[in-house]
Amino acid sequence: MKTIVSSIALLTVASNVLMAGGDFLEPVEPQVNIPEQEIVVIEDDVKYSGFYAGAGLNHMRMSEAVTSSGYGVTLVGGYYFNQYVGIEARYMRTLSDLDIDSSRPLVTTSDTLENVGLYVKPMYSITTGLALYGLAGYGQATYCNASGDYTDSGFQWGLGAKYELAGGLGLFIDYLDIYSDDNFDTLNVSDVQFSATTVGATYTF
Repeated sequence: MKTIVSSIALLTVASNVLMAGGDFLEPVEPQVNIPEQEIVVIEDDVKYSGFYAGAGLNHMRMSEAVTSSGYGVTLVGGYYFNQYVGIEARYMRTLSDLDIDSSRPLVTTSDTLENVGLYVKPMYSITTGLALYGLAGYGQATYCNASGDYTDSGFQWGLGAKYELAGGLGLFIDYLDIYSDDNFDTLNVSDVQFSATTVGATYTF
């Protein structure tokens, strides 16, 4: 009987200890260490402002009574105020003999096409380095043939795309509408079309 009483007393004491010392039964939250992620910042090394210069190969074309076309060189220079607008001066001239396309078989002459102009250059950025742009300004075009030199000036416009690489190097392609009207200089011809397409490279300082 003493054994039973002692067991009951021991259980009672143990129960009281557990009830009073509940701290021993509190759950311990596990500590989870989450490693910090390193944030890598990629620097944009594209130059969006500053002076630039470049050159390219062009194909110039003039349609009046006949169509004259040839390949030449384009020289450009300007200033980017930011990635949205710039100003550009441009000179272009044919270096090869012109192909004269008329109702007769194609012939080649030593005639030349030339243009110089100054343009505002608005730009629309598509992604890093890649942008579409426009050209709008004033220029003077010259057509030289065996009969003489014909020069006319006025508003000119163009459209193009450029891709700026790291370090200042850029590539571009564009179309320039040089003259689109009647009677170029003293040429009494309707619907004269004078244009140029250029592919080239630039460097921004």
